[in-house]
Amino acid sequence: MTLQPCYDFLKANESILLAQTKASLTIKGTVVEVDAEVHLELLPRARIEVQGALPESIGFINLDSIENLTIAGRNVPGFLVRAPFSCPGGAKFVWCLKTEPTIALGTATTKVASVLFHIFNYKDLRGTRCSSEQTATGLHRIEHVDFKAAGWHVVLKSLPTTSDIFSTLNETGGYGLTHVGCLQKEDVSSFDGKTAEKMLTALRFFLSFSEGMWCNPCLAVGFDDKEDKVWEAWSSPQGHWDSPISWFDAHHCDELANLFPGFMAKCESENWKKALHEVIYWYLSSNCSTLGLGIGIDAGIILSQAAIERLSFEYAVRHKRLIEAEGFKNLRASDKFRLLFSSLNIPIDIPASFPELHKLSKQFNWLDAPHAITEIRNSLVHPERKQRGQFGEALFSAWNLGQWYLELALLRICDYSGTYSNRLILNKYAGTVETVPWDNNKGK
Repeated sequence: MTLQPCYDFLKANESILLAQTKASLTIKGTVVEVDAEVHLELLPRARIEVQGALPESIGFINLDSIENLTIAGRNVPGFLVRAPFSCPGGAKFVWCLKTEPTIALGTATTKVASVLFHIFNYKDLRGTRCSSEQTATGLHRIEHVDFKAAGWHVVLKSLPTTSDIFSTLNETGGYGLTHVGCLQKEDVSSFDGKTAEKMLTALRFFLSFSEGMWCNPCLAVGFDDKEDKVWEAWSSPQGHWDSPISWFDAHHCDELANLFPGFMAKCESENWKKALHEVIYWYLSSNCSTLGLGIGIDAGIILSQAAIERLSFEYAVRHKRLIEAEGFKNLRASDKFRLLFSSLNIPIDIPASFPELHKLSKQFNWLDAPHAITEIRNSLVHPERKQRGQFGEALFSAWNLGQWYLELALLRICDYSGTYSNRLILNKYAGTVETVPWDNNKGK
């Protein structure tokens, strides 16, 4: 099938019409049918809205007056965010979805041959292959990234408008469609809606981990083997426009292809899937702590180290059985970190590029990087600590080092091999990568 957007995405931050339909509203026990439109609204924040107008006879209603809203006989859980007043021509209302994604077409058993999805605010990729597309504005280079695992084939593709969207986002921020993607079986066999939802969830965490902030497949549309639309899920983008630090370099898309098989293999285990979801959630929350999104870098330090400890438990206790749960519980945080990092062949020495941490390690007799970052974390969470407030100059280094450890541990656990962008090297050129430590240590 042709990999093109399923809706009219004109410019960044503009409202996108998803459907024109009839909606049935239950208002104080009375069912009223109205014309409605479903929109993806992007400002001031992204969300799916059902918009319509009530008959003049309805008059004034409160925010809790609409008890239920259905479209094509399908209940659409949500809440009224704009209560209408009586006015000529009918009063407008806005119904916001309670949960996303919301299945708008098809069911868990609907058979699809492919699922097309839309990606907002992703990295400016240099693909593993490229093509060209001619439009009214000229010939455009199109970047493609392919990754495969366990019989699945995923393609990401840029658009003729992608470069213009990036320019707009760099100026204004907000949300813009940067890529489309397609999910299908390698043998092009069909799969059901439930499986599609499961795979889209896995892709949400996979893409978000590579982006360094939330990046979810949006507005997924499933097609059957005749390329008819048979399944649809409404959802809005999660991550606003920014450039967080992450392990993935957009000029080396082979890194995505290399990680995908191991990542998906871990998602097949319920224990690992739950652990990865929790750890990546904390990693992303911490990674945004330098972007002015509500939490400070001190909170970021706490979150990243909570994620490392969670990962250490899953790996050392449940997966490798290196220690019993009770014994793990009694370890100091720094020992839990050493157990994980040493088992994964990740160095534990304080990097030479962090002079402030080296200075503090000599002053306070810190043995290594796990000791340093956990002592700084403890000074933040334990008010009785004598060193509380003394490590301000080292907070960024402690946060960045914790995130580096978390990225490498996740990559190693997913059996990743190859290059990565080392976040400890600041102000480097785009495209600068190095080999992961465990590859460098092979045979030693």
